Amino acid sequence: MNKSILTLLLLTFANQYCIAQLPVQVFGGNKAIEYNFLWYKDIDDKGKVNLFNFTFFTIDYQDQSRNAYEIYQVATYNFTRNWGLAGGGRFTSGQFAPQIAISYQLETKDLYLNIFPTIQYLSNQQQVGYSLFGLLFYKPKINDTWKMFNQLAFEPLFNSKEHIYSYQQIRIGLEYKDLFQFGIGVNFEHIGIKFMTSNNIGLFIRKELD
Repeated sequence: MNKSILTLLLLTFANQYCIAQLPVQVFGGNKAIEYNFLWYKDIDDKGKVNLFNFTFFTIDYQDQSRNAYEIYQVATYNFTRNWGLAGGGRFTSGQFAPQIAISYQLETKDLYLNIFPTIQYLSNQQQVGYSLFGLLFYKPKINDTWKMFNQLAFEPLFNSKEHIYSYQQIRIGLEYKDLFQFGIGVNFEHIGIKFMTSNNIGLFIRKELD
C-alpha cells in the first residue's frame, strides 16, 4: 500500500471517528483475518446529502500476495427518502476507480439496506466496469437483552463482456444489550470468467464506537 493511500486511510478514519458512530468489526477465519468499519452520516439537516464509507483490510495467514483492502466511499444526493444519485470511488488492488451510482437506501428500527448500482472506471485495466454494491443489516429484537444480528455485504463486478470479480460477506450472530455483536461468518470470493471460488470461514466480533 503506497504512502498516499495510507495517508488517505488515516485521514478518512480520523475524520469519521471524530464526528460519527463507527461500527468496527474483526473477523478471524480459517484462512485470513479481516478488519472492517462502516460509516454513514447525513451532512445537512434535511438529510438530502450524506456520506457513506465501507472499508476492510484482509491479512492472509500464509500468502501475503492475497492480502487485500478496499475503501468504498461515496457522497449521495437524495431526491426522495429512498432514492438518490451517488458519486465517489473505491481504492482496491492498488488502483482508484472513480464511480457514479444510483443509491437506494432503506432504514427502519430493525433493518438497514443500502444498494448502489454503479458504473466505474478501472484505471489499471483501462476499462469501464459495472457493479452492484450492497450492504444489509437486520437486527430483530429477541428480548430486552438480546437481538439477532445479520449482515450481508456483496459486490459483483463485470465489464461489458465478462465477470471480473465478486464477493459476499455473510455474518450471522447475536447482539448483547446494544453493546456488541458476535457470531459466525463466511467470506466468498469469485474471480474471472470461470468464477474461481475461495472462502474464509470463522468467527466475528463487532462493536459500535460512539
